[in-house]
Amino acid sequence: MVPDIAMILDGHSRERTELIDILWTAQRTAGHISADTAAAIADWLGLTVDDVLETATFYHFFHTTPSGRHRIYLSNTVIAKMNGYQQVYDALESETGTQFGGPGSAEFGLFETACIGMSDREPAMLIDDVVFTDLTPASIAEIVEGLKNGLRPEQIANPGALRHHDAAYAEMLTHPTCHTAGPVFFCGDTDYAALIQRCCATTPEDVIATVAESGLRGRGGAGFPTATKWMTCRATDGDEKYVICNADEGEPGTFKDRVLLTRSPKLVFAGMAIAAHAVGAAHGILYLRAEYAYLRDYLAEQLRELREAGVLGHWFDIRIQLGAGAYICGDESALIESCEGKRGTPRLKPPFPVEHGFLGKPTVVNNVETFAAACRILQDGAEWFAAMGVPGSTGTRLLSVAGDCTAPGIYEVPWGITLREVLERVGAEDARAVQISGPSGEMLSVAADGERRLAYDDLSCNGSFMVFNRDRDLIDIVKDFMQFFVDESCGICVPCRAGNVMLRQKIGLVADGAAASSDLDDMIVWGGIVAQTSRCGLGATSPNPILTTMKKFPEIYTTRLRESNGGLLPSFDTAAELSGYAKAVAQLAPQEPL
Repeated sequence: MVPDIAMILDGHSRERTELIDILWTAQRTAGHISADTAAAIADWLGLTVDDVLETATFYHFFHTTPSGRHRIYLSNTVIAKMNGYQQVYDALESETGTQFGGPGSAEFGLFETACIGMSDREPAMLIDDVVFTDLTPASIAEIVEGLKNGLRPEQIANPGALRHHDAAYAEMLTHPTCHTAGPVFFCGDTDYAALIQRCCATTPEDVIATVAESGLRGRGGAGFPTATKWMTCRATDGDEKYVICNADEGEPGTFKDRVLLTRSPKLVFAGMAIAAHAVGAAHGILYLRAEYAYLRDYLAEQLRELREAGVLGHWFDIRIQLGAGAYICGDESALIESCEGKRGTPRLKPPFPVEHGFLGKPTVVNNVETFAAACRILQDGAEWFAAMGVPGSTGTRLLSVAGDCTAPGIYEVPWGITLREVLERVGAEDARAVQISGPSGEMLSVAADGERRLAYDDLSCNGSFMVFNRDRDLIDIVKDFMQFFVDESCGICVPCRAGNVMLRQKIGLVADGAAASSDLDDMIVWGGIVAQTSRCGLGATSPNPILTTMKKFPEIYTTRLRESNGGLLPSFDTAAELSGYAKAVAQLAPQEPL
């Protein structure tokens, strides 16, 4: 398809911050971003073609070569692989007549992708921004047959033609399951206009003091005190300030923010407005991960309703910035770079975003759950919130539970709950291990850690809670996690770019039964180097799958070591190496006379 350049550029400004939006328009118009299209975009924005392609080639969902009329992205998480992923993978290749990782066809392109935020409904896939869940080979056959017959993915997934702007559409696609509601989240809407009016009648300093008194800490994973971040941004000089909601929920196994944005979007947006009043910002951005593009029209409608109610649009407003597939953009500085139309490369700190953020202006970046909690605090008071949880970890915590349990889904739990109590709630009777906070977190032993508590000073869980029973091969899970980090590294620093590849190779030796005890020693040393010298949080936490399992489950490593091989590395195959030598000697030997 030859793209209509004028149509692609129509409605877009000439600001660099428009680049990712323009690239999305080009991708959806022609199926890929051609050299001619990149040149036209560069001319429109006053950039070089290399500038445009540098950004386009960084993100998973942009293609610079033809990628099929229908682009199918199958989520390849460990949870999917526990629930029929391979059968679905094979069915997709068989039904479409093409292969994953291959050139594809005019009709179909097949791609593997990391977690799409549907770990409670795996196997799952995206087709042209539409999500399909609970896949089986039979459902794949029906979906592909529909596409071949000219149906759009949206028509197949949405036979009732529900409006994209309605909550019912998002609910029908994703079937979110909230096993608990309240006391903080999923409690129903409130009079947001009255709440924001009351907050704006309070001084910014008093709003920040209320948040400080509540003890609210960031729910994205780091646990930084929310009030401290807001106070620092407010104290920083700047003619413009920004509030950004980080909805780039890319940590495998996490889907709580998706459900919050589906069930309680106005709670999140009102929290952003409260933060804007506190810090003196007039502009807000919801950075929505590309995997949640099906929520965009619905969220835009929610923003429109808030504008009509007077909550937004006067002194503060919010726009939606769609990402393009990059786990690293969960880092707040990489996210800001992406909002500016660039590669999602983490910035060096300091300066921090509260001092020098979006477009160089002071910027508050908080997680979806953090803004929602802040809104509830201003609604019901700091004392109410602080009375829940434990000292240093107040309020409640949303858990995204998946894996070997009878009731996966969303759970709101009080801080201070034990690991064993959570497992009992979710129906995980034969749990051996729990991976909290996704691959970047910690692999816990139920036997050793069952009485430990979810709290910032003990198990600081960012929301991902993956359960593995005694039938699972933990080494295979670790290998999968390490491949994820290799794939998602931005490549800007050597420790992360090279070190994770080396660690993945080492865990591969263990999986193959070809590792020596020295390989285990190497992993400990190299893991420490990667963690301590990487530029951002990805590299700082990427060795965790290896390091935490070596600590909690040493037997899964030691029982797979290869026997000694005469002083040579166990991975050295003597017979294979000498076979070439033997063949060469035979060729050089004098031939016997006839």
